[in-house]
Order: sequence, then C-alpha cells, then structure tokens
Amino acid sequence: MDFRTYPLWANLLIFGAAAALVWVAGTRLAKDADVIAGRTKLSKAFLGLVLLGIATSLPEIATTITGSLLGNARLVAGNLFGGVALQIAVLAIADVVAVRGALTYFTPQPVLLLQGVMLLVLLAVALAGAVAGEPVAYAGMGLTPILIAIGYLLTIRWSQPGDHLPPWRATNAPKPEGQQLDHSDESSRGVSNARLYGRAAIAAGVILAGGWALAQTGDALAEQTNLGATFVGVALVAASTSMPELSTTLAAVKLGNQQMAVSNILGTNCLEVALFFLGDAVYRGGPTLAATDRGGLFAATIGMVVTGIYLLGLLERRDRTVLRMGYDSLGVLVTYSGGMVGLYFLR
Repeated sequence: MDFRTYPLWANLLIFGAAAALVWVAGTRLAKDADVIAGRTKLSKAFLGLVLLGIATSLPEIATTITGSLLGNARLVAGNLFGGVALQIAVLAIADVVAVRGALTYFTPQPVLLLQGVMLLVLLAVALAGAVAGEPVAYAGMGLTPILIAIGYLLTIRWSQPGDHLPPWRATNAPKPEGQQLDHSDESSRGVSNARLYGRAAIAAGVILAGGWALAQTGDALAEQTNLGATFVGVALVAASTSMPELSTTLAAVKLGNQQMAVSNILGTNCLEVALFFLGDAVYRGGPTLAATDRGGLFAATIGMVVTGIYLLGLLERRDRTVLRMGYDSLGVLVTYSGGMVGLYFLR
C-alpha cells in the first residue's frame, strides 16, 4: 500500500480520519486508566508514566517503525523531537480548557520534578549524539540511543514509590479540582478487571493502527506538499500522533487527576526520546540521530526550553493566571508558537 500514489485530498482525508480515531481511543484509555488506578492503588504518577505514557506513545512507535522502514530518518527525528515540544504544549492547552487555576499549582508531587529533569537529561544526550554525528556506532546502531534507553528505564525505576524519591514535600497542597468521580463511575460499574484490561488493550490497539496510518500519510504529504520531511514530522505528524496525549490529558484533568495528566506527558516524552533506539534498530541507513538536520535539532531545543518552563512552574507553584492559564502555560504556548514559525523558515 503506497500512499504516495493517492491524491492529496485522499491522504488528507485518511490523515484526518486516523487522527479522529486516535482521539476517541485515547479518551477511552484515560478513563480506564483512572479506574485501574483506583482498583490497583498504584501511584497515579507512576501509572501515568508507564500505562498512559506507553499506550499513548503507540502512534509514535508506529511512525518510528514505519518511517525507518521507509528510509525517512528525518521524518522520524522530526516527529520524535517535535513531539516533545508539542506534548508539553498539550499541558498548556489542558490548563486553559480544564483547570480553574494554574496547572502546576495543583501538581506539587516531587516525582514530577524527577521525571522532568530526566527528560531534560535524555534530550541533552540525544542532542549531543546528533550534533556529534553519532561517532560511535556498530551495525547501524549508535551508542547514544542505547544510553537514552538506559536512562528511560532508570526513570521508570525511580518513579516508583519508595524512599529514593526526593525527601521534600509541598506544604499547603491544594485538593485536586475536577469532577472527582469515584472509581465506580457508571461506565465501569460492574465491569470485571479482565474486561477492563481488555477494553484498555483494544483502545491501545486502535491507537497503534491510527499511528501507522498517520505515519504513512505523513510521509506522503511531506512529498506532495513540498514542505519537507522534518517540517511535516514536527508540525503535522507530531501534532496528529499527539492526539492520544491531548485526549488522555484533558480526560485526566477533568477527572481531577492532574498528577496523572502531567506524568502522562512527561512519561510520553521520555519514551519519545528513547524511541531513537527503536529507530536505529529498524533503520538500515545508519544511526538515525546522525541523519538529523537543523530543523530536528531546533525542535529538540524548543522541547528543552518548554520543559524547563514547566519545571520552573512546578518549583514556584504560584496560583497566578492570565487568560485562564498559569503564567508558565502562557510562556510555553508563546515559545512553542514562535518555535514553529522559526522552524518553517529553517526548512
């Protein structure tokens, strides 16, 4: 199935349908994750990092594999680096739409700071490997993605509840806002654990299929629109594959699970960077990071800046808003928008 042979309107139609499918499945997955958190008593930050982070990254996994098989390393790098910046912007959108106050004020948990710092570390390592041209490689596999994968596994390990987490605790922590539904809401009352997990697995499968379609049509649109693989990867494919994160984040915030929402985004972004390991394993043209162009590097730096802005918000924890969002969310949206304009002129 070669999507490049389809007319532009057909690829746009398939692209939109796949994005809508991913949106619906992501919303369902967030609701099931909330119920699973209540039944298993797992930390919402840990569940957001692992369950939602991995499940909502299925489109990125699909696009990484598909783009690598197509030999389009720039699309892969643009999608992964661009996805980091965009998904941080998703938090700002959730702040505007679903939070009465500053989102970072309602998420004072130290584990979120740990995840954010690890994300910055992983991005810095990836940038170093890309700028250096991945000098250490064997059989097409670079050293940098291996180091990133190890860092991601350490992030999961350190995010589990335990004495290894930072000792400080926020004072005067506010009660979460939202609908505050209990974990026996109408949609899941009487649903067995087996059926609940099966439903979540089906939603994840739908997300994976939608991600494959998004990658295929994104690669075709890059050629048909003459916008370039990197710009399409950052602006179009990354936006569409971030649909699960947007839908699950909004659903989690509306349920009062701000901690799970933030951890979902940070966890997804950590995995996003770690997917360079998968890209190297599939791509036969050499290390993926070595093929990253200026646009991909620029997108990665935007991701670091917007992550740093939210880390400042988590540390400061001021419930001050402007235009119905926290000052940090406004800073993220302005930075991301300016970055996309800059990326357009770099293509």
